[in-house]
Amino acid sequence: MPDTAHQPPYYSNAPVALVIGCGDMGVGCARVLGRRRPLLLADIDSQRLEASVASLADEGYLVSGTECDITDPASVRELAGQLSGVGGVEVLAHVAAVAGAAIGWRRVMEVDLLGAHRVADAVSPAMQPGGVAVLISSTGSYQCPVDARIESLLDAPLQPGFIDKLAEAFGREPDFLEAYFMAKQGINRLARRLALEWGPRQIRAVSVSPGLINTSMGRTSGAKTPLFDGQGNKHLVTRDVKAAREVPLGRQGSVLEIVDVVDFLASGAASFITGIDIPVDGGSTARLRSLGLISR
Repeated sequence: MPDTAHQPPYYSNAPVALVIGCGDMGVGCARVLGRRRPLLLADIDSQRLEASVASLADEGYLVSGTECDITDPASVRELAGQLSGVGGVEVLAHVAAVAGAAIGWRRVMEVDLLGAHRVADAVSPAMQPGGVAVLISSTGSYQCPVDARIESLLDAPLQPGFIDKLAEAFGREPDFLEAYFMAKQGINRLARRLALEWGPRQIRAVSVSPGLINTSMGRTSGAKTPLFDGQGNKHLVTRDVKAAREVPLGRQGSVLEIVDVVDFLASGAASFITGIDIPVDGGSTARLRSLGLISR
């Protein structure tokens, strides 16, 4: 009788779910996506990467990891080179991002926008028919200025001098939050572009915009967060106060409520959904529209 104690799961040679970023939302995405496919995790932090891979492996997932700095073109090319050996990519979940005003607006652009473009370009040849890219954005994307010159730059962030050109188009150097809003609008636009480019290959692309979510990054990026009062004024308040004032459901969302949407979008049930952004925000975007604070 054959020994099946260590027999690999039926999907062991299937295309992978590639998860970029091993924060709690990235690992949450890995947990739902890895139930039906092998996992490949990528993160700049080798210790966090190793801990995430070990934890998921202990839970029974078929998982491997690779260190990758998405701001470094050579590191992203190295990641792309590994994909030919894993049977391609069925799901790309791009979660990596930075937070906190102390980081600086240029770093926000390097990680949140340029990094995502580098990954998408590098992974494109490995994406398999029936696959999908799910790019994690933010409802802050809807607060990006509606400006054709800025949007044109956000569509091509890998061009030489992009960051300086963006500051010129914006009229000054943006602060962290303004840069974050623009970077995330760039993510939404990237998903739309990929949907058009990859559609003939039967590959989908969508962005997901979390609202106020109770994540470790959100909790550690600052005890205070901006509250917009509907009259153009901004105050710093706790996340609980912001949720009570700005979210119609009156609370923060959970990581699980985001990753369940990612799981749906990666499934056959979402096979005709592509080229859109999906806010998961408890109604906060609807509130901003009702107050005339956003026009997207």
